[in-house]
Amino acid sequence: MSQIGYPAWVIRYLERLGLAPEPPSYEYLSAICRAHLSAVPFENISKLIYYRNRSRSTAPIPPVELFVDNMMRFDFGGTCYTLNSRLHLLLKALGFNCYLVQLGNDHMAVLVKLPDLPGERVYVDCGAAAPLFRPVRFERDVQNLSSFAGEQVRLVPDQKQKGYYRYLRYRRNELISNEWLFHPDERKTFAQFIPLIERANQPGASFMRVLRCQLFQLDKRRSLSLLNNVFTIRYEDGSDFQLLLGSSKEIRRVLAEDFRLPRLPVEEAINVLESLGIDIFAPTANGANR
Repeated sequence: MSQIGYPAWVIRYLERLGLAPEPPSYEYLSAICRAHLSAVPFENISKLIYYRNRSRSTAPIPPVELFVDNMMRFDFGGTCYTLNSRLHLLLKALGFNCYLVQLGNDHMAVLVKLPDLPGERVYVDCGAAAPLFRPVRFERDVQNLSSFAGEQVRLVPDQKQKGYYRYLRYRRNELISNEWLFHPDERKTFAQFIPLIERANQPGASFMRVLRCQLFQLDKRRSLSLLNNVFTIRYEDGSDFQLLLGSSKEIRRVLAEDFRLPRLPVEEAINVLESLGIDIFAPTANGANR
């Protein structure tokens, strides 16, 4: 498809994903999901920097043009509200019929209606650091399973509330999270998420008290995770490797060489955490890993 007629941010966004515009379809949406999880990190470094610079903007998260610019200039990604809300705007600009839904008290995802899958909706989520490389056909495939490197996600009908679906997350076949519940008919606007986003931007919130970065590298058959100063590699075969990092210089090296995200301003984010009283190198540092 021609790029003529698309806003500049759409073309730049697709450039970051290594994709060109195509008509909406399940396969194209799958390509977007796969590329997004491989190219755009789940990270809170940008969130901490945005918090530091909060006096410069009244928006709870960067506008989509700034989000795309920051991806290109600083290797930024984001956490769920930023990643999935901006992905939603990209899909709409590309002609997808989609809308936002809320999971539990603190998560956002996207549901999409596709011309080649009439009568059903599919679940898209690039903001959970989870292996959702393809849209989940949760309404037709009750046995759906998205898995990679020991991480698994299933969307199943809730046993107690009719019409609701529950997001189940497993690690090495052990259930580690089941609190997210959603109803596919309960559409949300971005404005309805603003109170949740503002709450998540306050000191003490989950991603305001840790350093977090996660990325899938399917070309190397592995996923990378940084939680405070703990660097973990999980391989497709289920094995893993963990390394304790002793300085911000070591963290920067890992982000540049292993994550291939050399422009992330990690030292600045660590300074923001220190200003909030968080020492990511302390043995008792608390983490959040969703």
